[in-house]
Amino acid sequence: MSDRIALHTLAADACGLPTDGLVPAASYSRFKYGDGQVSMNFGRALADRFNEIVDPRPGERIFVTSSGYGAVPPAARSLVAPFVARMRSLAPSVKLQPLRVHRLGVSPGDYAAMDLEARAQAVGAKSMHVDPRIDVAGARVVALDDIRVTGTHELAMDGCLDEAGASWIDHLYVVDAHAAAGRPTLESDLNEVAASSVADLLAIADSPRFVPNARLAKRIVSSSAHEQEAFLRGVPVSVRAWLLDAAERDGLAHVPAYATGLRRLQLVSARLDRAAATA
Repeated sequence: MSDRIALHTLAADACGLPTDGLVPAASYSRFKYGDGQVSMNFGRALADRFNEIVDPRPGERIFVTSSGYGAVPPAARSLVAPFVARMRSLAPSVKLQPLRVHRLGVSPGDYAAMDLEARAQAVGAKSMHVDPRIDVAGARVVALDDIRVTGTHELAMDGCLDEAGASWIDHLYVVDAHAAAGRPTLESDLNEVAASSVADLLAIADSPRFVPNARLAKRIVSSSAHEQEAFLRGVPVSVRAWLLDAAERDGLAHVPAYATGLRRLQLVSARLDRAAATA
């Protein structure tokens, strides 16, 4: 069994997120590309909402996870730590434990831009699993995610967590956009509000609590050589190293949608390294 809670519910005819309120459009977009301060705000707000609505029992055993992933965490993973910290202050007697749901493989393109059929192929029913050494049996699981659109990922998570023995699953979303699921570009449009250019991405990377994630890595890999160079020149060497390592760990060289862009990124990075060495 499962329930859903969201900070903002998008109406079927909504043009996008509001400019202010609990989930402003620009903040949501920045969160999707690594603004850790926004992640902290959303994570705490989800904890407040969960504690108010669910009012967990003293001593209750609760695992907290994000959407499933392979090697490189998605934006949703950055919600877990602030959620857990906030819940521990709100309900200190509840037994909270972070949990990771593992996902096999990586989406063969931008998941946010996929239709229902493509999403179902990218996130199959057996694509998720929990480490069998972790005893989830009989526990409640809180699954944090950025957005619900088609519900495909939620179904895969339910199957995985049910199989692991969870007694109840709460799906907590920053945005519930299921009512507008018929608009194929909706999720992609929401993501890009404050991240439509390299300058926008550099501003996010320069934020005090920047937490790079899989979406940022794929975005840069998919960019033109000019955009890649502008980004690599504008970020610290540590971020450049993280980006190349993330692409390798996620196996993007073996995904047709990203292979050419990754090779281009590697060449741009190598050229910048040579130029720095001879300067």
